[in-house]
Amino acid sequence: MTFVNSGEFMDDITTQLLKDSFIFSSIKLEAKVALSKGVQVVHLSQGKHLFEAGAVANRFYIVKSGEVCLYRYSPEGEEKVFQVLREGDTLAEAVMFMNPNVYPVSARAKEDTVVLSFSREVLLSFCNSCNEFSMQLLSAMATKLSQAVNRVDQLTLKGANQRLVSYLLDLHQQQGSDWMKLPVAHSVLAGQLNIAPETLSRLFKKLRQEEVISGKGGVVVMLDVEKMCNLVNLPNPYKLSCGTQTDSWGGCCNLNGHWI
Repeated sequence: MTFVNSGEFMDDITTQLLKDSFIFSSIKLEAKVALSKGVQVVHLSQGKHLFEAGAVANRFYIVKSGEVCLYRYSPEGEEKVFQVLREGDTLAEAVMFMNPNVYPVSARAKEDTVVLSFSREVLLSFCNSCNEFSMQLLSAMATKLSQAVNRVDQLTLKGANQRLVSYLLDLHQQQGSDWMKLPVAHSVLAGQLNIAPETLSRLFKKLRQEEVISGKGGVVVMLDVEKMCNLVNLPNPYKLSCGTQTDSWGGCCNLNGHWI
């Protein structure tokens, strides 16, 4: 892990990341400057940890480039991947408010990665001094908590075929293309969806046979969203009156960029 001082900090990419981040997007320039006090640019080589579960959490992060895998081990010693984060995703912001403030998962670079590291102390101090910012942050985190409840619903109330289709629909929305790249290996995806790997393979095969998806390996091509939803008795999210997907796999303070 390599740290670089803030002289590398405010390039065009970083400025855009701050503009788009849910923490920074709604605040004035002076507030951005205040929250960026003591920022560090962290370079991680592939396989290196940003932090490990149980460590004291004094920093939160924005991914500038590369990929970060969030995971922890089950009681049986099996590694469980929660999310893979990419450019613009934030992580560990919610942990800054926990007591005790320890990371609940480990974060490891999937490839050479650069993250922006921000101070917990500065964030808490700014929340104490700016009520408007605190309310904005509470609102954003409340929304992610609601999304987390939806995800629990996905895992507990829906069948395996519905969980897979819901996941594909959400991925379709996130990537904005009918040609989608699965962000994790099939074995990891099976664990995330609480589906046995062999069952997941059969479900993918069934969807291909029904000609609602195509592709192979880590590539999935959406062919017929409406038919796919009908096959598993799910509503087509693109026909909802609100125009958004209400039962999403995203959220939980970062299954869609903000997991912890």
